[in-house]
Amino acid sequence: MSLFTFTVTIEGADVLTDDAQDALFEAGCGDGTFGISNGIQTGAFDRDAVDFADAVASVIKAIEGTVAGARVVVVTRNPDLTTAG
Repeated sequence: MSLFTFTVTIEGADVLTDDAQDALFEAGCGDGTFGISNGIQTGAFDRDAVDFADAVASVIKAIEGTVAGARVVVVTRNPDLTTAG
């Protein structure tokens, strides 16, 4: 497993409500930090996975499958912080 650090940009539903945050935590997003800047919602993750694609896919599935109307529209990888575990 490796640790992958990346940020997702989220459109649609508000993922910052208490209910959404609780649901996202229960869906496995406890390794993410959600926020908003200039009206853009983001989630920053440090995710252990076999590869980057699996890390991203699991985050997208959790967000889009948990918060109705939420869509991940951009994924930004931070390769400087990706480490082998």
